[in-house]
Amino acid sequence: MAIRKFTENVNVISALPDVPSAPEYNASILKAKFDEAAQKIKAYLNDTLVPDIENTAIAGVAAVKKLLIKYDGSGTYLFKTAEHPSVGGVYDVVLIGGGGGGSTDGLSTASLYTGGGSGAVVKVVGASLDGQYTISVGAGGVGGTNTGVAGGSTFMMSSDYSFFQNAPGGGASTQSKRIGYSGGKGGTDSTYGDGTYFYGAGGDNEYGRGARGAALNDDMQAASGYGAGGWGSFSGTAGAVLIYGYERV
Repeated sequence: MAIRKFTENVNVISALPDVPSAPEYNASILKAKFDEAAQKIKAYLNDTLVPDIENTAIAGVAAVKKLLIKYDGSGTYLFKTAEHPSVGGVYDVVLIGGGGGGSTDGLSTASLYTGGGSGAVVKVVGASLDGQYTISVGAGGVGGTNTGVAGGSTFMMSSDYSFFQNAPGGGASTQSKRIGYSGGKGGTDSTYGDGTYFYGAGGDNEYGRGARGAALNDDMQAASGYGAGGWGSFSGTAGAVLIYGYERV
């Protein structure tokens, strides 16, 4: 980005009348007038020039992106920018909802098990963050008889709600609605059916691979990564929040 120029008028004193007098110009007003130009310059340096230089460094080769911290267990956390600084106060954030649970048919017939949907993935690039942020990571949904449990939502928000991002958890599958396979949208979206009544799968997203069914119990594979859908009695995986920042090189 370009560095913004200083455009404020600093001809404050010369603009005063030759004989300033009360009540329009009392002592306190005149003192403030003598400080006005310096205050404008100070505000430009601190609030415009320095941030522009730092943000320009991010866009160029003077800074590199790195993973600052990862929250990958279901629960509530507090992220503090003072503990994880980034050049220019700029961060990239990835939120992943918890994977949905699958279902069993009540007779433990593996060919009729179903897969839960994957958690949604939300990416925020170039977020300006400052202060403390509450983070809640959604749990993976568990499987159940005839219907599973949906994955939990993952969210991140500031204390004044000026920053709020949410990634819904993956939907739970039932014996009548098989929503697991490649359920990338998360939430209750049921358009990602596994398309078959035989050996379904939990939903995938780019950060997780859903549980997989098989003809033999020994070949069944649990969900892995973040926000992957479960299958049958296999639970989905929890979501995560990944926070990236920039450091000078």
